[in-house]
Amino acid sequence: MKSLLAIGAAALLALPFAAAAQDSAPSAGASPSRASSSEIDLGDLIARYAKRSGKQFIIDPRVHGQAPLAGMDPDRITYEKLLAILSVHQVVAVPQGDWIIVEPDANARQLATPVYTDRNFKSGAPDDIATLVVTVKNICAAQAVPVLRPLMPQSAHMAAFTDTNALILSDHVSNLHRLVTVLEALERSGEKSASSVGDCQARFEGKSAAAK
Repeated sequence: MKSLLAIGAAALLALPFAAAAQDSAPSAGASPSRASSSEIDLGDLIARYAKRSGKQFIIDPRVHGQAPLAGMDPDRITYEKLLAILSVHQVVAVPQGDWIIVEPDANARQLATPVYTDRNFKSGAPDDIATLVVTVKNICAAQAVPVLRPLMPQSAHMAAFTDTNALILSDHVSNLHRLVTVLEALERSGEKSASSVGDCQARFEGKSAAAK
């Protein structure tokens, strides 16, 4: 009897230690992505890339935050990946001579980005910022603005120049190409009732006069 009591007491004493060990062990159902992902400060990420590439960056003091990198080695980030990561955090990087300016994307439209007039222009990376001036055919550029503008982020820019029926767009390169595709579809649909530059100017001036 005494031996049975001793065994029972020892088992009861061992229970708290077993529970603690179970709590400290990783859960079998835990997501592996948490273990494989890491966070790095945006400034540190840019500094590491600058050290490897030899490029010089001027970083706006408003640029900050932690970037979770799932399955990425911060010491192997390419320039295209760096731009994509910055874009997710609403930050842009624009080359200016021998250095690269890093600013919040709200300021992107004021930066000296490359300007293109060819709809099929080619740029270095999808998340580069560029400005595109495109002459619109068959439809009025001013009427295209309220249709296309919702497809752009708030930081982007779009305006119509009615004198030549042209659109001025500033956005990420990948989205500019998407907008051109949509615009060309609208132009094809307007072939049957094509509007000339003069027609568009008359409509625009008529609406402006009515608004006054």
